Amino acid sequence: MPYEGQRATGESLIALEQSKLFQEFAGEIRMPPKTKGRSLQPTALPLVPDQINRVLAIDGSIVSEKIKNGFPGAEASLVQIALVSVDLNKLNVHSNQKIIPPSAFNQMDKAATLQCMLPGCNVAKSDGTAPKEFFRSSIYEALQGSVQKGHETLLETYRALVSGRSSSFRCPASDCDHSLTPSNGTWQCPCTRSISIYETDPLRFHERFNDVGPNGEPHGEVMRFLEVIMLLNVLRFFASSEKGLGILPKLAFVVDGPLAAFGQFAAVVPYVQNELRRINDLCVAKTGKNILLFSLIKSGQFYEHFEQLDFDEAKGPNGRYSPQTMLLPDISYIHQSVVYRAPDAKPWGADTYYGRIALYKSKSGQRMVINTPKVTTASLDLANTDLAAYPGLPEVAGIVDRLSTYLFDGGFVPIVRAHSHAAIPLKMGGEVIKSLFEK
Repeated sequence: MPYEGQRATGESLIALEQSKLFQEFAGEIRMPPKTKGRSLQPTALPLVPDQINRVLAIDGSIVSEKIKNGFPGAEASLVQIALVSVDLNKLNVHSNQKIIPPSAFNQMDKAATLQCMLPGCNVAKSDGTAPKEFFRSSIYEALQGSVQKGHETLLETYRALVSGRSSSFRCPASDCDHSLTPSNGTWQCPCTRSISIYETDPLRFHERFNDVGPNGEPHGEVMRFLEVIMLLNVLRFFASSEKGLGILPKLAFVVDGPLAAFGQFAAVVPYVQNELRRINDLCVAKTGKNILLFSLIKSGQFYEHFEQLDFDEAKGPNGRYSPQTMLLPDISYIHQSVVYRAPDAKPWGADTYYGRIALYKSKSGQRMVINTPKVTTASLDLANTDLAAYPGLPEVAGIVDRLSTYLFDGGFVPIVRAHSHAAIPLKMGGEVIKSLFEK
């Protein structure tokens, strides 16, 4: 590690490139086959009537700050999740304008936010609770709220989601080997320490808690977990009544990032997938239509691959595909061209994704990586690229075309608005955190 302020000169990189070790390593790297691989063919999308009048978007933000409590390295994170409802009827007023004024967007949405504090290294509770135990209790407390008065709390949503789970988990105490069975609420481990156990402990976020350094990774995972639970909480609200089910086909739900769960809480993916399918089945039985849920991915391997695909030797970048082109990669194509997998390996995303990938070049020429949920039998077959495997995809394309924005690369108005409500300015976020620790 260099000294603070010491700058790299580049000498080490030159030596590395010339070293025998580097040359041998480069020779060992597997390259794509020289034969041209299977190309993706555009999928025609049927024209569908525009029936969506409201988009509900969810996005989260997190900021960490050093805490002056007398212990070195003490830190905490402020997490904020925004649920934004965008009224498309108000946007129709400006439909004849080529450029919609920014003020219109400020008047077309309403937002609700969920906030929580997550302690990190060297931040103990006033009653003497150690940092890791404080962190565990904070996750449990973060689920106490609700996004709709009279509706279930986020904790009740989580409880319903994993109901029936019987797999045991280890006591969070490092010196305890007791195997515990999931339960509701809080209770005490039967070990001699009798530490408090929370029903969120089976998620095992605490296993990545760092006692001697930054905790951005576990704090970020908690934020993403809260985004998933908030989405399910809202969907369950509409699915809990005949009136709500009748409204669902007029709503579109969108989240920022993939329909997936990574890290410690990836084990909830099958539960999330089953719950989404249950809600979708209720919606189909009531209205004959699937729920309209999708996400947008702004970076990563698929986004980069789409950029490469859209290059034309004569026209250059963005020159291969015409606007409103939809590409649907099946699992064999993904393994061949995007994410390498050995022939006998488990399919990519099988344990982490509850959504399918679609690549769309919008009407305005922007490239969008879209996820649609696995809520139908067809969508569970990763080799199936019929439109039936991507519920609501024609409607999604229409919404993307309608609400794309040039403000950002791959910009989408509901996500932009959700991020505006969720984003915590670094300085302001830090001041909020510090104020909580001032006497």
